[in-house]
Amino acid sequence: MLFTLQFVVGNLHKRVPGVTRLVDTRPPLLMDGTEVLCDNLRRANVTEADLRAKLREANVTRWSQVRAIVMELTGDVSVLHAPPDAPPIDKSLLAGGGTGPDRESG
Repeated sequence: MLFTLQFVVGNLHKRVPGVTRLVDTRPPLLMDGTEVLCDNLRRANVTEADLRAKLREANVTRWSQVRAIVMELTGDVSVLHAPPDAPPIDKSLLAGGGTGPDRESG
């Protein structure tokens, strides 16, 4: 039954544009750089205290180190951080279901 449902939703997702919004599986961004995305926090049922705890867990010591915080589809929270002078984050890392740069095998 579950496989049938996944098959039907997958085919609808490919063929009907409106279904994409309903079954969107992109992980929500909770922080974009130093900006806390309050609407996304509410949707993900995460408090700012939870967010600060995750930052401490990831050894973030300054807001300027935060590049992004993502609520993964598994329920885990990923904290992407780097020194303030580091290159910007590759935005493809934040895309749900997207593809990253091509990798050559070998």
